[in-house]
Amino acid sequence: MASVAMMWLVGLSSLLLLLLHAPVSSAIGCFVCTSINRRNPDCEDTFNNTGKFYVEDCWASRRGRTGSFPGTQCIKMIAEDPSINYTVVVRNCVVDDGGTNSETEIGRESHCGWMRVLKYEGRRMRGCILSCDTDACNLGSKHQGALTATFSAAVAVYLLVTNVLFRSTAG
Repeated sequence: MASVAMMWLVGLSSLLLLLLHAPVSSAIGCFVCTSINRRNPDCEDTFNNTGKFYVEDCWASRRGRTGSFPGTQCIKMIAEDPSINYTVVVRNCVVDDGGTNSETEIGRESHCGWMRVLKYEGRRMRGCILSCDTDACNLGSKHQGALTATFSAAVAVYLLVTNVLFRSTAG
């Protein structure tokens, strides 16, 4: 009986170690909203992060790939075309594609101040792109799932061991 309990204990301990190293959530949490010509005031600056626009696991597309992937950075883009009085604010997440420079990786570094002309929905505009790489750019943790898995596995091992020991002493 004791050897069966030991095998179960070793097996569950191995499973626990695997769970501890498995990624629980790799997507960043970002605010996601768009405001064109100030039509969505809650998305504009000064931004009030009420949670209305917060996406806990933000996914985005990757250049040259189909589908969505876990976001790696949050961005805020502010752009305008003053010649026609057109403004846009975009808050979203992006995926770092592993490019070699920040020119091809929009979230790799902030580009603020007047930058080169950018194209947004067919319009040539000037603006600013800010990026960050933490949840909501100021809070959050990705380890809650790992803690839950660890606690659950520990309880299961405890119950199994006490049940086997109780049976071996009772019999």
